[in-house]
Amino acid sequence: MLAGMLSDGVRAVGAGGVRHWVRVVGAANGGVPLVLLHGGPGESSYSVERSVGDELAKVAPVVFYDQRGCGRSERPSDASTYTMEQLVADLDELRTALGVERIVPWGVSYGCLLAAEYAVAHSNHVDRLILHAPPIADPLHPGLWAMRPAAVDPILTDAERTALRTQLDGVTEPLDRTLAALGAIAQSTNAAAFFYHDPSNIPADDENAPAPNMEVAMALVGNERADLVDDLAAVEVPTLILAALWDRQVGFDIPRDLAARLPQATLEIFHHAAHSINEEEPAHYVDAIRKFLGR
Repeated sequence: MLAGMLSDGVRAVGAGGVRHWVRVVGAANGGVPLVLLHGGPGESSYSVERSVGDELAKVAPVVFYDQRGCGRSERPSDASTYTMEQLVADLDELRTALGVERIVPWGVSYGCLLAAEYAVAHSNHVDRLILHAPPIADPLHPGLWAMRPAAVDPILTDAERTALRTQLDGVTEPLDRTLAALGAIAQSTNAAAFFYHDPSNIPADDENAPAPNMEVAMALVGNERADLVDDLAAVEVPTLILAALWDRQVGFDIPRDLAARLPQATLEIFHHAAHSINEEEPAHYVDAIRKFLGR
């Protein structure tokens, strides 16, 4: 383990021919660094970094970075490189560039897929796993995207609900149904309820927050491996699964069932949060990770 080579600060790190925005904090703590793998796909590390980054940096070294084409990182000239295989390769190049032998991949939402794929491909470089709202379902589950309209439906207004149901009448393709549901929730007056259990936890608009890259989203959504859960279950790695009871984005059953499959999993349940656990229960969130790391 070469954690001593880590140093705090913001830098650009090349991986896969793309310059990635990287920020290291808490390097003086020593130990295996947490590497945040943000969700979306196509979002950035910005919101998680702002909500719990400073507190986690008091516990362990933390590496924040924006994946290729996302947030403050460079967009590749070839959009066909927006693949899970390339993201896994980028992460391993990043680890090497930072001079560390092992990392703790810390996946958030869609980023949990990248964390899991990395653990399967490079288990020798993974010390532990942290999975916040992992959308990793077993092959017999109907799938996250197939369930999306049903998750959106309850929180729409009566008029919005009727419009969505009418729009989806006769539409059977899961991705088309998902896009319609996402469109409905994006335009809904109740949109925030999809991500936050308590309306008072909804953060103010931040003009500095990077815009999502929808090209990344469209390239990756719906291409998840159905047998990923089986491969991950074969990897002997301590795993912390963070799941919220009110999470409509991923649901509660998928993280719960994943915890039952993984041989070294710890399930931490958040009773007063939806998908944005880090913003609704930040103290509980940080404490759960601290205990998991034994700090």
